[in-house]
Amino acid sequence: MNNLNNQSTNSFQKNMITIIVAGIVLVAAVYFGKKYTTSKKVAENTEYYNQFSDEAYIEFAKKLEQSIHTKKPDFFDESVNLASFFSFSQKELEGSLNKRRILNAAKPILKFGKNISSSILFEKDFKFVRFYKENGVPHIIFRIYSPQFINFVDFTVGIKKDTLVLNDAYNFISGINFSDIISDIYYKSINSNSASLSNVKTYRKIQSGIEVGTYEEAYNLLTSIPEKNRDALHYQFLLIAASNLDDDKFLEVIAQLKAQKPDDKRLHAYLDFRKNVITGDIDQLNTAIDALKEYVGEDPVFDLFRGLMYYYQGDSETSSSFFNHLIANVPDFYDAYLYKLCNYILDDKTTEALEIVVQIKDRFSIDEKAFTEELFEFKAFTSSEAFKNIFKSAE
Repeated sequence: MNNLNNQSTNSFQKNMITIIVAGIVLVAAVYFGKKYTTSKKVAENTEYYNQFSDEAYIEFAKKLEQSIHTKKPDFFDESVNLASFFSFSQKELEGSLNKRRILNAAKPILKFGKNISSSILFEKDFKFVRFYKENGVPHIIFRIYSPQFINFVDFTVGIKKDTLVLNDAYNFISGINFSDIISDIYYKSINSNSASLSNVKTYRKIQSGIEVGTYEEAYNLLTSIPEKNRDALHYQFLLIAASNLDDDKFLEVIAQLKAQKPDDKRLHAYLDFRKNVITGDIDQLNTAIDALKEYVGEDPVFDLFRGLMYYYQGDSETSSSFFNHLIANVPDFYDAYLYKLCNYILDDKTTEALEIVVQIKDRFSIDEKAFTEELFEFKAFTSSEAFKNIFKSAE
């Protein structure tokens, strides 16, 4: 009887060992199989994209940048490879009315050049900041700045008929690829029931509200939309609306968006930077900037935010040192001059302030009315004869 029990135990142990060994072999085979497949794909990508040198990709990025700086965004728009954003073949387009409709409906969203050009005030608000390759595929990143927000867009570069094109774009402010936005639009177009159409109209109203500055109305509309009905761009709109209302709402939206996308490290780095501009000290801000730079590269604009931290603390000397550093690197960055001017006015350094006004007028061609409105907090300064004379001399 004991022999039978021993045999049974030994048999069981042998079976378990066999199962465990087989499991390990299977897991190893799957792991190394995937690793081999990934490695092979990277090698294929590398060979394909090596048709162009790294310098050629960087030159392409600089041409895109220049098209915005010279207010000729057509080159940017013509570089968008629409088919890659939709993943539709020509045959599919010819055979599907819905696909052709969605192509036409989404074209305005993919007018990157036109949209960027209309969203910035000064040419250096838009800047090419980084080139890199991921799994053999080239990427180029641009920064878009305005007084209301800063954003980065990571474009995937492709090749079409021996020409470099833009195949997709990751938007840091929302953590979404534009191809996913297109998919969302396509889904809605083929499910055009009354609820879906109503939702589209709501988001159009929200977008219009943000464009004209009715942020509170836009924010209230956005927060009233049930989660199941939310658009792909919901949190992007919500982030912009909240950032123009108050810090508490803005920080709430940041927390919500991070919770929605817990694994998106790029998005978290961007949101942590935005958060620390409001709540952090200089060390926390620098830590957040360093984390974001891992994805977007070096950008002199970060000195503006360092300077602003000291500006709001009333440390004009330190804040101006950061503004000066930004001006030295980007001589046409308007807001660096503006905040440096504010420091001089607050410190009653009238002569230096007037010198900055002359520089701003000459460099940015701003008129007295617009500039006076911008400096509405400093009416004593803008109503002075010395200030007015600077603009009279230009007439």
